[in-house]
Amino acid sequence: MVEAQTGMKKLIPTMVVVVILIAGWVYAANQNYFREEEAEQAKLLGISSADIQAITLHEGTEDKSGTGKGAGTDSDAVSTLELKDGVWHMTDPKDYPLNEYSVGSWLDAVSSAEQEMVVEESPKDVAKYGLGTAATRLDIKVKDGRDFKLAIGSQLPAGDAHYVQVNSGAVVAVKNDAVANIALTRRQLLDTTPFNMDESNVRTLEWEGEESSWMLKASAEGDTASEHSWTLNGKTIKAEDAISLSSQIKNLTTADDVRKASDLKNAIPRSTLSAQQQVNGKAVTGVYRLLTTSSEPDTIWVITPDGEWAYGLDAASLKEVEKYAEKLKTSTASSEPAK
Repeated sequence: MVEAQTGMKKLIPTMVVVVILIAGWVYAANQNYFREEEAEQAKLLGISSADIQAITLHEGTEDKSGTGKGAGTDSDAVSTLELKDGVWHMTDPKDYPLNEYSVGSWLDAVSSAEQEMVVEESPKDVAKYGLGTAATRLDIKVKDGRDFKLAIGSQLPAGDAHYVQVNSGAVVAVKNDAVANIALTRRQLLDTTPFNMDESNVRTLEWEGEESSWMLKASAEGDTASEHSWTLNGKTIKAEDAISLSSQIKNLTTADDVRKASDLKNAIPRSTLSAQQQVNGKAVTGVYRLLTTSSEPDTIWVITPDGEWAYGLDAASLKEVEKYAEKLKTSTASSEPAK
């Protein structure tokens, strides 16, 4: 009898551990730590990108980074895009120029997103999933008149997916990669590069300003930029140096929303860039005006050739381009044979 009681006492700690483990497993399962019983993947919306006619993005303030370090944005910025005559336009807050590639990729991501599993079929409290007012939301209109309201919440405890809800339906899990391609910001959809150039098409770039003046020219021979012969102020330079200079200009991007050129007041001319390109057998020239304002001395505003938009560039970045051009001028001058 004593031996039996002693044996039972020895089993008690083991039984306590087993009970704790079972309770922990049940909690973890309820929190979706385990994914063994995932439902078969299904399309989140069941539409194609060609079906989408309009889409409104509410950026929200919920953290989508997965770092848990707080909100992803400071305010609920709202942007509306509409398809008109086969071309996407931003209609709210302004008709900002769009990056067609970025918009196309975004619509593909929205239409192709898949749900991994159903988390809760009939949720009564969506706030616990991050699907309250802080959520990123998309209001989508499609050709057949249907509307979809898609909300993206916080991450699942497992960290590999986000809670998502469509039209106040079930809360489902959507993989992080898919969410990252859907929950964009307005700036990610805008055309942020003012200089519309293709190095292979460039025939002449002429920069005129107080800090730097030069002319870069390409020969007509060759189909690519590396096959052209290049001169800077009439002196031969390497193709890679010419491509580097034009690429540095082309890749300058604005750090903020684009402005209407008419909104710039008391702007002072700084320099101009005239870009001549050969496009579909025709010579096309665009003149970009670079301006400064006393209120924003660290920003140089680039006015597009149509005179409609102003892109604010970091003055230091643009000065680096000017320094590089001056360096090329110096190197070509020093390489000239002495007379």
